[in-house]
Amino acid sequence: MTIFQKLPIAIFLFLFFSSQSIMAQDIQQAIDALKDTLQLKEGEDRVLVLKDIGMKFRSVDRDSARHYMDKAYQQAETSDDDYYKARIWVAYGVLSQDEGRPKEALDFHLKAKPILETSKDYSVLGSLYTNMGNAYEALSEFDKAVDFQLKALENYEAGKDSLWIAGSYLNLGNRFKLIEEPDLSLEYYLKALEIYKGMGNEYMVTTSNNSVASAYIVKKEYDAAFEYAKKAFDGFESMGARLDQAYPVTNMALASWGLENFEEAEQYYIQAIALQKERGERLALLFLKNDLANVLLKQGKENRAEALALATYKEAEQMDFIPAIDALSKTLSLIYEEKVDFKKAYEYHQRHKAARDSLYFSEKSREVLNLKEKYESEQKENEILRQQNELVESELSIKKRNNMLMGSGGLLAILLIAGFVMFREQKIKAKNFARETALEKAMAEARAQEDLKEQRLRIARDLHDNIGSQLTYLTSITDSAKRGIDKGEVFLMEKLTQMKQFSLVTISELRDTIWAMNKDEISFEDIKERTQQLAATVHEATDDKVKVNIKGSPIHKVLNAFVGMNLFRIVQESVNNAVKHSDSDQIDIRFEELDNRVQIVIEDFGKGFDTSGESTGNGLHIMRNRAQKAGIDFDQESILGKGTKVTLQVRA
Repeated sequence: MTIFQKLPIAIFLFLFFSSQSIMAQDIQQAIDALKDTLQLKEGEDRVLVLKDIGMKFRSVDRDSARHYMDKAYQQAETSDDDYYKARIWVAYGVLSQDEGRPKEALDFHLKAKPILETSKDYSVLGSLYTNMGNAYEALSEFDKAVDFQLKALENYEAGKDSLWIAGSYLNLGNRFKLIEEPDLSLEYYLKALEIYKGMGNEYMVTTSNNSVASAYIVKKEYDAAFEYAKKAFDGFESMGARLDQAYPVTNMALASWGLENFEEAEQYYIQAIALQKERGERLALLFLKNDLANVLLKQGKENRAEALALATYKEAEQMDFIPAIDALSKTLSLIYEEKVDFKKAYEYHQRHKAARDSLYFSEKSREVLNLKEKYESEQKENEILRQQNELVESELSIKKRNNMLMGSGGLLAILLIAGFVMFREQKIKAKNFARETALEKAMAEARAQEDLKEQRLRIARDLHDNIGSQLTYLTSITDSAKRGIDKGEVFLMEKLTQMKQFSLVTISELRDTIWAMNKDEISFEDIKERTQQLAATVHEATDDKVKVNIKGSPIHKVLNAFVGMNLFRIVQESVNNAVKHSDSDQIDIRFEELDNRVQIVIEDFGKGFDTSGESTGNGLHIMRNRAQKAGIDFDQESILGKGTKVTLQVRA
């Protein structure tokens, strides 16, 4: 319904950051209790109490939150322990995330990460990884967001922390909503809600109700969405968390819009905008104002809609935030259409198109290619019809001529004409047969070219998705290095090392994709050769601590480029998973031919894992998705203490 729903979920929901849960008591009472405790604390304990006071103030007063966080950091600097500084860096990252600066938030978290990872505090590590996942989500790097949320869940489970296990369920629900899986998203939100209800944690029950509301909005079940959002609104009100009411009010506005209650939606948006101004969430404000302009337009209030959209568009341009520019230019184009100012409507439509092209270049490329292929197919069909018409006209002409000859002569003439007709008919049949053969060949070549274009388009999308995300991260590291150029040589060396590592990964994936694009077909021997290169890379990267054995007799069969590339990608991901997670010093890869199928088995002999939890793995989801699209049978088995085996089968 609105692009506001597609923003990183951290804008709608709450980050899981605090080392203490917020219970049903009034937040101000909790702050007062911490202030009383503060008088009895000294040294490192005082640092943590000041941090907790700052975190509680996030829901009440943003300036007070920053004030107490600064005091906590000043106290941490007086100690000789970097651990407590790192704890405050994570908290600063949370405040930066609240204020719409995810890159700055991520910088704080990455600064704290090497220090905190030396600790054995599962709760602290879980909080760090959760907030890193939220920052990556806001930067649209969803694979990293899921990876760090799963790391957080592992730590919370190790610490048997039900509160934060439920929090991880909420964040996983957020990730599934981003990839347009609202049913899975709702399932995780409801799991979290049940845990919080069992714990009696009213604050997180309220937060979960708002998450459930957002899932129902994506499912377009607006009555249910409004019901859960209203529960969340009332819950925050009863606890005195006034600023937190911005989130359920936003969902109430979206639900009212969906139900076409435009006047109610307008009032809710005005209320949400006022609250978000106090919170200082700049990105959320841009989209809230855009939605309000659309609601005003629905009510026929074109002048108010125009003034609001223009002012917000200027803000988005100043921030150079392309998603908001895209949404607002589309809204302004619609407004000027209603005002019958087609010149301005066209101008903003062009701006919307330019922004959309920069956001969705690969989709536009695919549309252009599809139109081109459709046009070429129509041209070929028209040519076939033209030639068929010429054949029919030729046959009619010959029959007419033969009839005239037969009626003008005697028996000899009849015999001659009959012979001539028979000769001509045989010649026409031969000519027609030759034309039909040529047309069938041309159509077969056209189908082959279309199949090849589709394969290369799929590979191009794969290139865009994999290499594009890594280049985006390189850009982020470059920006961070430029901002921190005054921080010294050590900081810059760290950033350059990160850039080198991601460049090497990008080059490797680019070579694999180019290898596939340069082939119409990929043989199993090609895949085997690439797997041997992968094994050599593993040996070198682990100093021969992990051995990769490749077995199997030669297989002289081929696959098309799309299937072959996806098959190798799954083998590559399986080996990488074994190296990273199995603790096995040996990985076996077997190539086997089974009648009209070929089987590849990747097996390690490490620690294995509990398969009941495998549905939360993003890597496994990606491998299964690749296999499904390419027509590859995929199976994974794992036994704790014995290892993991991945079996792939494909028809060849």
